[in-house]
Amino acid sequence: MAGIGFELRRHLRKETFAGAARAYFLASVVGSGPWILSIGSMLVIGLVAESTHRGVQTVTPFLATITYLMACSLTLAGFLQLLFVRFVADRLFEEKTAAVAPNLIGALLLTTVVSGTLGAVVAAATFHDHVAFRMLLVATFVTLCDVWILSGLLSGVKAYRDVVAVFALGYGITVALSLVLGRLGLTGHLAGFFVGHAVMLFAMLALVLRRYPTDRFIAFDFLDRKKIFAGLALTGGLLNAAVWIDKFVFWMNPITSEPLVGPIRYSVVYDVPIFVAYLSVVPGMAVFFVRIETDFAEHYQRYYDAVRRGDTLDDVRRLRAGLADAARTGIHDVFRVQGLTVVVLLMIRQKALAVFRIPAFYSYLFSVDVAGVGFQVVLLATLTVLFYLDCRKLALCLVAFFAFANLALSLASLQLGPRFYGFGFLAAAGVTSLIALSLLSRQLQRLDYDTFMR
Repeated sequence: MAGIGFELRRHLRKETFAGAARAYFLASVVGSGPWILSIGSMLVIGLVAESTHRGVQTVTPFLATITYLMACSLTLAGFLQLLFVRFVADRLFEEKTAAVAPNLIGALLLTTVVSGTLGAVVAAATFHDHVAFRMLLVATFVTLCDVWILSGLLSGVKAYRDVVAVFALGYGITVALSLVLGRLGLTGHLAGFFVGHAVMLFAMLALVLRRYPTDRFIAFDFLDRKKIFAGLALTGGLLNAAVWIDKFVFWMNPITSEPLVGPIRYSVVYDVPIFVAYLSVVPGMAVFFVRIETDFAEHYQRYYDAVRRGDTLDDVRRLRAGLADAARTGIHDVFRVQGLTVVVLLMIRQKALAVFRIPAFYSYLFSVDVAGVGFQVVLLATLTVLFYLDCRKLALCLVAFFAFANLALSLASLQLGPRFYGFGFLAAAGVTSLIALSLLSRQLQRLDYDTFMR
C-alpha cells in the first residue's frame, strides 16, 4: 500500500532537478488527476460544442445538470465515504482483508437504495421532461454516488494510480459519447456521461474484488456501531456540503441565476470563474501529496510503532518532535507554493481566462475565487493531518464551522452587492484554515498526552 511513497522517495533521493520534477509531476497526477480530468472533460465538451456550433443550446443545461449531480452525489455519498474508509482501514490493520469485499458490496447496495430512492422522488416531483431523461438522471446520480464510495476506498488504500487510470478511461468515454450522442440533445449528452461513469464504477469494483478476495458475498458490518465511528459520517457529509454551499446560494438566488432544466439553475455571474479557479489546486496539492507520502508518512509510522513497541519516553518524544516538524514543514510548503500560484494567477488572470475563452470582465471575481481556493487547499491539507492523528471531533468542528461560515458569509455577500460576490467563500475558507492551523499546532504539541491517555 505504500508503493507510491517509495517511488516518490526514490525520485527525490536522486537530488537532481529532474528527479524532483518527476516526483512532483507524479504527485500532481495521482493527487489531483481525477479532479482535473472531471473538470477538464466538461470544459472540452463545452469548448467543442461552441467551436462546432452544434448543440450549443443543450450544452449549458447539460453542464449545469452534471454540476448539480456532482454536488448532490458528493454530499450524499460523503455521509458514508469517510465512515466506510475508516472501517476498511481498521479491518486491514487487524489483517482481516476478507471483510473488505463483502462489506463493500453492502455499502454499494445501501448507497444504491438510498440514492435511487431520493433521486427517483426528486426527479418525479421536480422534472417534467420525458421519461428517458428522468430515468438517466436517476441512474447517473446513483452511479456517481457509488463511484465516490469506490474511489474513496481505493484512495484510502493508496491505490492512486488505479483511480487515475480508471478516471482517465471513464472520462475519455464520457467525452467521446457525449459529443457523439449530443446530436440527440440533452438526453444524448447525459447518456454519454452515464455510460462513461458506469464503466468507471465496474472497473473500480473489479479492482477491489481482485485485490481483496473473499468467500462471502455481502456483509453489513460497517453498520455495527461497535466497529465504526459514527461522527465521521457527519464530517464527510458536512465537508462536501461546505465546499458546495456558496454555489447553491448563488444558484438559488433569482438575481444571480437563471432557470435551465426543472429546478436546475445556472449562475452566469458565479459559476464560470469559480470552476476555472479550482484548477489552481494542482501545485499545492502536489506539494502536500509529496510531503504526506514521504517525510510525514515515515515519521508517522516510526512514532506509532515506537508507541506500540513500548519504547522509552525520550525516544517517543524525539519521534513526536520529528512527526510534528514533518507536518509543519509539509503545510508550510503548501502555503508557500499555493500562495505563489495565487500571486502568479492574479498577475496573468486575463490571459488565463482567455485560454478557456472566458471574457475578461470575469477577472475580478476570478481573482477572489483563486484566493479562496488557495485557502481551501491549506484547509484540506490541515484536515488530512488531523485525520491521520485521529482528531475526529476537532475535524468535525472545523468542517461544521466552514459550512456555517460559507453559508452565512455568502448570503451576506449577496446583500452587499456584486463587488462582494465571492468574498463570502474567501473569508470562510481563510478564517477556517487559520483556525485549523492554530488547532493543529496545539494538537501536535500535546500529541504524546493524547496518544497515551485516549
